[in-house]
Amino acid sequence: MNHPLGTTTLTSSELQHLWFERSAEAGWVFASDWHDPAIDALCEACVRGKSVWPAAERLGGVRAESGVSLGETLADVDGLTAVQPGLDTEVLHRAVSLGWADRMMAPRPSVFDPLTGLVSHDYLRTRMGEVYRAGEVADRRVSASHALVVVRVDLTGRSGWDRITPLILSGDAMRTVFDGGQTLARLADHMAVALTEREVMLARRAQLLAGMVGDRLSRRDQHSVSRVWIERLPDSLPAAIDLIGQLDH
Repeated sequence: MNHPLGTTTLTSSELQHLWFERSAEAGWVFASDWHDPAIDALCEACVRGKSVWPAAERLGGVRAESGVSLGETLADVDGLTAVQPGLDTEVLHRAVSLGWADRMMAPRPSVFDPLTGLVSHDYLRTRMGEVYRAGEVADRRVSASHALVVVRVDLTGRSGWDRITPLILSGDAMRTVFDGGQTLARLADHMAVALTEREVMLARRAQLLAGMVGDRLSRRDQHSVSRVWIERLPDSLPAAIDLIGQLDH
């Protein structure tokens, strides 16, 4: 990648690589919490000569959601203008600032689901980000240190309040089995997960949870069906985020 800066021969991925190098030099250590699809979109707009506003505004919202200050966000965007001369810094700053402000002013989703007592999908993503960053610091594969224990209930033929009762009962069982600070999250009406460390008793805990969930559901409805299993986590955060998105379908 020996393209002189300022030429139009850079590909989107090359531009992104140069941008992250600047960000890392400025103190942004981990690529996993720097990269986002908004970064891809912004680099693509740059190399294709398209308007950067939509992607820049989106990136501002992403940084606000992640708890990055506006000053740090704008400083990071300045790294892009340093490796891609000709970009309008004022336009980039305005778009990023607008996206950042809009997200900060938006109502925050509740961390806990009031019906089941489980945390939200968004909070699970935040906790997974923390786990993966800790894995990078310790040079440890998350697939070896953590896993998801998944609870899936069959809601076929159910409606109204009858749809949520199985997950309420399952959440109560999960809090009994995983009572040591594990993250217990609701992914959908029919699914919940426990983000937990891999330890010698994990398989036993999953087995115990399966029995407790099945017992509590059968007391209420003889036709209730549930499944509990241990899901292996991938070694990268983006792949893990994709995984939890696939699980709730």
